[in-house]
Amino acid sequence: MLFQVPLKPSTRGPFERLPWLSMGQLGMILLLVSISVLFVAANIAVLITHAQAPADQRPGLPWGTALSSGLLVLVSVELQRGLGAMRHNRFTSCLNGLRRATLGALAFLVVQAWNAHELLMFEGAPATRKLFYFSYGLLVGLHALHVVGGFVPLFVVQSKVARREYSSSRHAGLTFCVQYWHYLGVVWLLLLGTLLWIV
Repeated sequence: MLFQVPLKPSTRGPFERLPWLSMGQLGMILLLVSISVLFVAANIAVLITHAQAPADQRPGLPWGTALSSGLLVLVSVELQRGLGAMRHNRFTSCLNGLRRATLGALAFLVVQAWNAHELLMFEGAPATRKLFYFSYGLLVGLHALHVVGGFVPLFVVQSKVARREYSSSRHAGLTFCVQYWHYLGVVWLLLLGTLLWIV
């Protein structure tokens, strides 16, 4: 006679059924969702304000906006290359990619500051100038603050790569940093769409 061993109830947690979703990744998703709420609210505020404002001469975006967008694309490309290099334990290539991304991010901030200076030269009606400065400052300034904040994890992961604290199988911090900067690139394109709509 065969005896059946009673089955034990599963002790696996809900996230063990999703091997790609670690607690760190879940935290990263929640962070990006919370930041997204902030950006969505800012976009809605700008669009509602402009919908209620009288039509008037409005400044166009400075040509440096295209340059700053290109720089963010460069940052994402270099970070992705660095991540790919780490997956093959190429520490020097990874570190070089992270350094180029850092320079690109710094250049982005410099170009954005120049863009803001150019917009201050706009000579439209006072009410129109104030409205546009509010909109541009809210959207671009909010994004710039998150870019500045992104330098903290960027410097941390560079330090860890230099000390070889990551490996091809253990580099979650680098992955999260890359995801954050990719997110900033996507957000910038969406904000750019809003700015193009209101100018």
